[in-house]
Parts: sequence; structure tokens; C-alpha cells
Amino acid sequence: MTLGWPIAQAAWQAQRADDVFYNLRTDHAVGRKAVDGGLDGLSRAIELDRVPTRFLLRSDLLASAALDPGLTLDAATRRDWLNRARDDLVVGLAGAPAHGVAWLRLAAIELDLYGASRRVIALMFTSMDMAARLPQTWESRMRVILDCWPYFTDAEKERLRAYIVMTWRQSKGDRRLFGYVTRSAADHAILTWFLRDEPGAPQELADIIKRVNKQ
Repeated sequence: MTLGWPIAQAAWQAQRADDVFYNLRTDHAVGRKAVDGGLDGLSRAIELDRVPTRFLLRSDLLASAALDPGLTLDAATRRDWLNRARDDLVVGLAGAPAHGVAWLRLAAIELDLYGASRRVIALMFTSMDMAARLPQTWESRMRVILDCWPYFTDAEKERLRAYIVMTWRQSKGDRRLFGYVTRSAADHAILTWFLRDEPGAPQELADIIKRVNKQ
């Protein structure tokens, strides 16, 4: 019983972040005090039981809060939280590498902090190898692809074309994510190139982008 106490206490501390995670993922308002409380709970949990998944959890909260538009963070705090999230991901993935979502999070953070690079692409492909068909990764992964477009080889672009076509087909019920990731005429052109051989896809893509832009 004594040996198990730190683990049980760590689990209880980690649960303090549950409400914050729920609100961030459901677009509910989240205050700085709630985020700080969640981070404190996860940090205490890590002190008690340094398992890789807790580092990954803390990285998720740090990155999600740093990128949440509802939190009025100054630029220095936002960058600090992203750097801390990056450090936690490096530790967590070293001990638990089979987390495709976490590899994608690391790619997105590297892109945000340091810009497009071959390193970002390598991280993104690692995430794709593990979680290509996971719908919650599609929008973020497409944004990484569009931002890193000049850095891909021709062979990689063909591989990505198959992936984007798969995403298009799998999201038949609701393809608004293609509109959400399109921020420029260049993005539109790249997505059209990916979907050029899909019957009706280029026109449907253009219609989706127009509808999303009107919202």
C-alpha cells in the first residue's frame, strides 16, 4: 500500500487538469487561473511519478493553452509555454514513442517556433506513419503540409497526394476542414493540385472555401 501511494497521489494530481482539457477541446472559455491550476497538478503528478505519458499530457495542456485565442497571453509567455511543451514532448516521446498525435504536436510546435524545415517534415511523417487515419489529426497535419510545401521532395509530394485524397474521401460527410486550413490562394492551389484527379473535387473544394470564408 505504501509503495502504491505516490502513484495514486500522482493520478489524483493529474486529474486536476481534466476540466481544463475538456473546456479547451470543446471551445469553452478557459481562464489563466484554471490553466495554471491544471499545469500545477500535472507538474506535481510528474514529481511523484515520472511516467512518459504525464510529460505528454503536460505538453498537450501547455501547447493547447498557448495557442488558444481566448487566452490573452503576452508573446513572451506564449513562446515560453511552447518551448516547455516542446521539452516535455522530447522527454515523453523518448519513453513512449508510439504516440502519433504527440509527434504531430511536436511538428506543429517546431513549425510555430522556428518555421518550416526538413526537421518539421520528418516529425510530421512520423506522426502520419502512426496516425494517418485519425480524424482529429487531419486539420493540423494539413496545415503543416501547406506551410512546409517548398521543402518537400517530388516523391514526398506524391506520397502526400495519396494521403490528402484519403482524407478527402474519409471526410465525405463534412469537408469544412479543407476550408479551415486554406489561408491563401497558394494554399488553395496546393490542395487543388492534390485533388486534381478526384471527380468533382476541385470545384467542391472551391465551394467549401467560399462558404467557410463567409462564416
